[in-house]
Amino acid sequence: MLRKRYLLPAILLIATPLLVAQRGRFGEDRDVIPDGSRVQYLTFRSDILNRDIPYALYLPPSYALSGETYPVLYFLHGANENEKRWSTRGLTDLMLDRMIADGEIGEFVVAIPFGANSFYTNSVSGDRWEDMVIREFIPMIESGNRVGRTRTGRAVSGVSMGGYGALKLAMQYPEMFGSVSAHSAMLLDDFEEAAIDPRRAQLYMTLFDSIFGISESMDHWDRNNPLRIARESAELGALAIYFDCGTEDEYGFFAGATRLHEILESRNIGHEFHLYPGTHGWDYARQHTAASLQFHWRAFSGGE
Repeated sequence: MLRKRYLLPAILLIATPLLVAQRGRFGEDRDVIPDGSRVQYLTFRSDILNRDIPYALYLPPSYALSGETYPVLYFLHGANENEKRWSTRGLTDLMLDRMIADGEIGEFVVAIPFGANSFYTNSVSGDRWEDMVIREFIPMIESGNRVGRTRTGRAVSGVSMGGYGALKLAMQYPEMFGSVSAHSAMLLDDFEEAAIDPRRAQLYMTLFDSIFGISESMDHWDRNNPLRIARESAELGALAIYFDCGTEDEYGFFAGATRLHEILESRNIGHEFHLYPGTHGWDYARQHTAASLQFHWRAFSGGE
């Protein structure tokens, strides 16, 4: 029997519906503090997906007046969330403002695309969310804003599903990204069988069949698994890698995070890994986001 029967319990937990914030209108922005930092909620047209994609853009305090070019962090949200959760749930923009004001980090831009429940993956059904991010969203941000266009000035991060996406994209495209971070990333290697509510099983099977085709084969899942990429990629040595997970993560992702640590350690690939007390989601991630922001700033600054 294919491993789908082991995958479903984890999917059930990941895809439990959350309250989703309303997506922003084109051109809407929100001033955060008087000295110029702001978050804008915008849209762009994706030809790859044939739809408008909402996104959020954090511009640091000096952006409007400096004329300088800034590093950029691409942030990927979790399942059943959207581009606004980074600010409304994570409060990360306020954290950035405070850390900049206190001299803990320098200034950089943050761009957050809406990713639906796509796992930022080109699905077997033809929805090319990975290509949207890599081929459209990043070039659009870099052509329309004063941000770095080299790997050392480009980073990616995410929470849960977004942590999976961040690790996957950074490891698949190490020539594009200088650093990657993930909190509570959806990492699964050996799936343990567990009870599942049969009333919900078909719903989640349909979701993951549309992305990975797991009812027919695990091949597409395996090709996109960050753990497999970490085992096999020969080009991760220059990528700065940070990830953490809660020891009480109710989805059990601490096991996958530990496995990723073991894989990277066995290959002598430098990385920063932590298991901290806590569960899953933004309540946990907010406690450790400052550490990943400092990690990215060190990478932007050449490791200083």
